[in-house]
Amino acid sequence: MSGISPEGFEVGGVTHEWLMGRMPESDQDWITEHRLLLQKENSHLRLYIKQDDEIERLSQRVTALTEQNQQLVAGSVGPAFHLGKRPDTPEEIEAEVRLRELERRWEVELADRKHRADLAFDQSGLIRRAENVRGWALVAVVFAIIASPWVAMIAGVAAKDFSLYVTPVTGIAGAIIGYWFGQGQQNPLQPPTIANSPTAVPRSEPQ
Repeated sequence: MSGISPEGFEVGGVTHEWLMGRMPESDQDWITEHRLLLQKENSHLRLYIKQDDEIERLSQRVTALTEQNQQLVAGSVGPAFHLGKRPDTPEEIEAEVRLRELERRWEVELADRKHRADLAFDQSGLIRRAENVRGWALVAVVFAIIASPWVAMIAGVAAKDFSLYVTPVTGIAGAIIGYWFGQGQQNPLQPPTIANSPTAVPRSEPQ
């Protein structure tokens, strides 16, 4: 402190009035003045914290509004020109139209390829299931051929009469296997691919 007077005390060239209304005279007065000064400082600190929180809240709000405004501006802006600028001459307009038409064709082509890829994936699953069914059917036929003599023995059929059981089963099994695998060779099940899938015929360019 550079000066103390009945009006207050001076700090850094600024005079502060006594908070207790008069100049302290006793030790108790100085304690009271000190407590009042601490209360004032705490009040200023709370006010500063409150203002700081308010400033932070307003800053966040401004940031959110700025981002929202940028999104609105981005949404209101039309598609960019393929030439990098607005076409001015008839040649530039024609070039821009051709580029946009090419872009639309690519979008259609990509959508078509995706559709054919999905179909190929679904058909591949059907083919795998059909091959599994064919394999299990072959196992069942072979098992029937192998088990037929044992069934005849359990049924008490004489060995000389085994042909009554084996011949029909073998004939039927041979016919089934021959027909099934013959169909498989004539019409092989091959998963379709994008390469061998039918494609749309592209339109010819206008002359």
